[in-house]
Amino acid sequence: MNTNANYDVVIIGSGPAGSLCGIECRKKGLSVLCIEKDEFPRFHIGESLTGNAGQIITDLGLYDKMEEAEFPNKLGVNVIGSLSKNEFFIPILAKTWQVRRSSFDKMLKEKALEHGVEYQTGMVTDVLRDGEKVVGATYKTAAGSQNVNSKVLVDASGQTTFLSRKGVAGKRKVEFFSQQIASFAHFENVERDLPPFSTNTTILYSKQYHWSWIIPISPTTDSLGVVIPKDLYYKECNSPEAAIEWGMNNISPELKRRFKNAEQVEASQSMADFSYRIEPFVGDGWLCIGDSHRFLDPIFSYGVSFGMKEGIRSAEAIATSIQTGDWKTPFYAFRDWSNKGQQIAADLIRYFWIYPIFFGYQMQNPDLRDEVIRLLGGCCFDCEGWKAPSIFSNAIKEYDRKQMETKIAS
Repeated sequence: MNTNANYDVVIIGSGPAGSLCGIECRKKGLSVLCIEKDEFPRFHIGESLTGNAGQIITDLGLYDKMEEAEFPNKLGVNVIGSLSKNEFFIPILAKTWQVRRSSFDKMLKEKALEHGVEYQTGMVTDVLRDGEKVVGATYKTAAGSQNVNSKVLVDASGQTTFLSRKGVAGKRKVEFFSQQIASFAHFENVERDLPPFSTNTTILYSKQYHWSWIIPISPTTDSLGVVIPKDLYYKECNSPEAAIEWGMNNISPELKRRFKNAEQVEASQSMADFSYRIEPFVGDGWLCIGDSHRFLDPIFSYGVSFGMKEGIRSAEAIATSIQTGDWKTPFYAFRDWSNKGQQIAADLIRYFWIYPIFFGYQMQNPDLRDEVIRLLGGCCFDCEGWKAPSIFSNAIKEYDRKQMETKIAS
């Protein structure tokens, strides 16, 4: 670490968003310190990567390392509806993988170190201000507390949403998908499809917001998640183990069949109220990226992809703000770019949950199929002029209008 503790950029958190932001900032000649509270490797959920994420990884020069790590290749996503009906397949158009996040995140951190990002293990406890401007952070290690100065402080703390909790960013607000609880664990000896489909993601759902994921994360291990409404969780389950058992018995017969001889190899965990947004998420001397400002229903695995893309794009805004002394123009441009892409994804997910059968039909519509596949692959930030986003958005607006009319009439 620099002895004077002054950096162009200080990043809170070294997950995919933080690592990519650090790498891109170093490419632009900026000094970067990343402060991470956990020692790596460490467990993290979010194990299925989109095609867009796969391209970013390849561009980083990590293709061979991903193959050496034996991360399963992901060719697509199989979505299976109630009673194993309403099934459709989402192909992946670019090379990508399923990952064990403990190993994957460590790989990204090592790549950031290669680029000259400096790391400090510690817990960020506060922000430093000069009036309304954020100028650094205070962090705590085993040796005590220390201040570090920054030209830009980046919140990549994920669902910790550090700058929101400190009152710098806006308050965390629940979104449409918020009243759910996800319970998850890792298993071995899960029955898989025959190759080459054996390493694809499988999504099974019974009705709105009642679903599960099966993600092969190694040659022998699968991640299982069960997502159910919060009221149901506390009424009938009240623990991640019970919620997983409930999912086995109620979401799909296919789920129970595949896990008939499976052995759980890691403790069950749960995550509640996991869909939210934060506004504002940029300001004088600071910005938030990835899950630190927004997280959507994880059914289509956008989290890592969006975090990495925002890490890359935020570095452009950071470099411009430091070079020009004007934070508003680049930071507001980053905000608008992020909000537009995130909203396209949110509309797509809501459309699926409201009209799952019609969503399957859209997957077969020759006029929309390619666009829908690419949106599901993570291209929500790169779809200017496409028809599908407007179709989903207009359908959601009409649905919300009718819901409001019904509410007023009652």
